[in-house]
Amino acid sequence: MQRLGGMLPARLVLALCFWRLVPRREAAGTDEVVFGQVGGNILLLCRNVSKEATEVVWFQGDPQSFPPLFSSRVSFPPDVRFSLVDNSSLSISELREQDEGNYTCREVLNKTDHEHRVQLLVANPPQASPKCWAESSSSGQMLQLFCSWPGGYPHPTLHWREEGQDLENSSWVISSTSSSDTHVETLNSSHLAHRKVFTCVGSHVVKQEQPACTVEIKLPSLESEPPQTCFVGDNVTLTCRVTESTPAARLSWLRDISQPQQEIQPGGRFLIAQEGNVSRLTIQNCSQATDGGCYVCKAQNPVGLRELFVCLTVKQPVNIVGVVGAVVVLSLLAVLTVTGVVLYYNPLLCLRGAAFRNADSGDVLVLVDSEDDEEGKGSEEALSSCSEHEAMALVSGSRAQAAHLNHLTEGDDDELHSGVSAHDVREETRGS
Repeated sequence: MQRLGGMLPARLVLALCFWRLVPRREAAGTDEVVFGQVGGNILLLCRNVSKEATEVVWFQGDPQSFPPLFSSRVSFPPDVRFSLVDNSSLSISELREQDEGNYTCREVLNKTDHEHRVQLLVANPPQASPKCWAESSSSGQMLQLFCSWPGGYPHPTLHWREEGQDLENSSWVISSTSSSDTHVETLNSSHLAHRKVFTCVGSHVVKQEQPACTVEIKLPSLESEPPQTCFVGDNVTLTCRVTESTPAARLSWLRDISQPQQEIQPGGRFLIAQEGNVSRLTIQNCSQATDGGCYVCKAQNPVGLRELFVCLTVKQPVNIVGVVGAVVVLSLLAVLTVTGVVLYYNPLLCLRGAAFRNADSGDVLVLVDSEDDEEGKGSEEALSSCSEHEAMALVSGSRAQAAHLNHLTEGDDDELHSGVSAHDVREETRGS
């Protein structure tokens, strides 16, 4: 109890004495719950007040406590936020969280007291809008719809709807749970369809509008990289990417579609890594006998599943040195073959080329006629010598020498025949 100026007001002392002396009667009253908003104003009504009431008193908390919060007859230490309206109802302005609680209005009559109890809840509405999302159950066969609207007091009320109908009344709802600011509906996947839309509607005691959020469920959609090639003994990675799925899809790898139950498990030569919506299958030490072929990337959520083929080709490694050597050998064989064909059909082509290269090399052969008496012997020696020099010219490859020798040889033959004729003439002249 507060002192004013160091002394209690006289009226306060008299009210205290009177309050203690008045016998307590059984109070008959009604209960009411009222919501107010932080920072707002609220009016607590004292219902069924009789016009014959001599006094109306308001209490906060225990109605037997003293001093009362407010009285129509006695002035207590004032709180400017509290006031009486029509000498009965309690008005509270600039509500605070600590104002929340139970309030009791008591009217004092000559023979009886009438009480009216009011529970005041100071509410704080959520500031943002509800958020919605979808997930798969732990088994992966059921759809779970989540709706959350945090930040309010008391907790908001959340409802899931589909085509304007509450899901709580639907036969395909398996379970419905609420926890503080979140509401979850678990649905059977047999009624789900691609692009079906669900709506969550929120409401709050101090909020007139009902904000909402939506979730559109979708089948998985997949894409992959082009077919891969792996050399025997190397490693290769196959990639599968989910481009669209609500809720998120579970990704797995199969060896081929003919054996859909044989899911590839990580371990040994197989490594599987998933980051977000991308799954990567790494095959170590590729084998041409067992690893070649197509693999299946499977994406599944409660709405349905999609499968995508990712093909792998396994090849033997290429010997680069052997390939280069084979190319060189084949090139040489081709050159030799062309050269042989050319020489076979035109053997002088090589000699003519050599003559140009050796134009300045070799000896010059000069033939001199002998007019001695032994012209026959000289002619034979000259013919033999010319033949030997022609052979030498052919062997040395000098085109010029060979041509010159041919010319000389032809000239010598003519001279020889001329010489024999002249000799015969001379012999005949001598005999005559």
